[in-house]
Amino acid sequence: MPKVLIFGQSFNSNTGGGVTLSNLFSKWDKKDLAVVCTSHANGNITKDCCDNYYFIGSDELKWKFPFRLFQRRTPSGKLPIIETSEQGTFTIKPTIRNFLIFKVLAPFLHWSGLQHVISYTIISPKLLVWIRDFAPDVLYVQVTSREATLFATALTDLLKIPMVIHQMDDWLGPISSQGLAKNYWASVIDMEFKKLARKAALCMSIGDYMGEEYQKRYGVKFHTFHNPVELDKWMRSPVEVHSVKIEYSVLYAGRTGFGIDASLRSFANAVELFNQTSDLKINFYVQTAEELQWTDAYSHTFHRKLIPYDELPELFQRMDFLLMPCDFSASAIKYLKYSMPTKAPEYMASGTPIIILSPEQTAIFQYGQQNRFALMINEDEPEMICRNLKEFVFNEEAKVKNVQRALELAKLRHAKQQVAQTFYEQFQKIAYHQEALIVSEI
Repeated sequence: MPKVLIFGQSFNSNTGGGVTLSNLFSKWDKKDLAVVCTSHANGNITKDCCDNYYFIGSDELKWKFPFRLFQRRTPSGKLPIIETSEQGTFTIKPTIRNFLIFKVLAPFLHWSGLQHVISYTIISPKLLVWIRDFAPDVLYVQVTSREATLFATALTDLLKIPMVIHQMDDWLGPISSQGLAKNYWASVIDMEFKKLARKAALCMSIGDYMGEEYQKRYGVKFHTFHNPVELDKWMRSPVEVHSVKIEYSVLYAGRTGFGIDASLRSFANAVELFNQTSDLKINFYVQTAEELQWTDAYSHTFHRKLIPYDELPELFQRMDFLLMPCDFSASAIKYLKYSMPTKAPEYMASGTPIIILSPEQTAIFQYGQQNRFALMINEDEPEMICRNLKEFVFNEEAKVKNVQRALELAKLRHAKQQVAQTFYEQFQKIAYHQEALIVSEI
């Protein structure tokens, strides 16, 4: 079994990256996995798959003058692991320091382009000793910034072992879309990522749409590895679509914030309109880690705390509809265009009808349109959403067909047993027969 050193993502059960990582690496023994990630990840970790972590802190993360004067010292190394809290929601308390960082400093650094140069990460002697003690066969990286790209490149060059890169989001597109010297930084970061991709023994993307785009951009083949699901756990048996009734439930379960919030509010407004103009009722539930104040303004939209990941299959099956939203702003489209939500195969396997509210340019809309497994809504006007809801609620035939197609697709492309096995076999070939899977330039 190849020993894999993972950089850039921790194992957890409440983020898309953590869930995907846990499912893809499910074929490994814990002793054959190790993770390098920032100390900020400590506190949201599950140890089911891996308990060997090195947390990057002040020994590795360096800030340039004068910004280093404000840097807080953080510990580095193999620290005690803090697992994910059982608290269902959290609230960010407003402080002067947080306000200055998130509302003043961060926007300035982004606009000026200084975010790309004010800090850098080195391979400290302590980190190098830890890596060599683990003795990895393969390096697996997820990068989400210029700094992470340069660090992953340094690790690849130093360790001289096969490297696998896996892209979850297209952060490269919007990272330098605004501010001073945006064209310069877009060109620099694009070139640096291309160099990293061409060093890889295998490049992977989260979906076909991203893979096609990245092949055009960077000249190497990107193979699709999305989040797989354990069908026995997620699939309803027997499958049945709820018949016409008086009151319906719609659930969104996932993150909020940039790229999501506006469409959630549009859907909440549509639900209010539906309830005002129909004898039937719809209740909209938003289950997310963050406390949402805006839901209090709606009569039929309710915030719910997170529940343990193992309880999600039963919750999804209990709902009448599951919502998959994406905002319609140009910035949201640019950021989420090539991303595939982690929850997509979980929704598909649940046997509950799915509603996709998204611009046509996004990967999830393209996937839904090609495979016809969901109600597709490509406008975020509440009146339009409400009209689509009314048609879908009464259309039993459409709901049944969508559910059947979703289940077929989940079995065909997202079954954990098959996907995780293929993923594992790729690493075996890379580790022990490197010449067989070196990805050629196109």
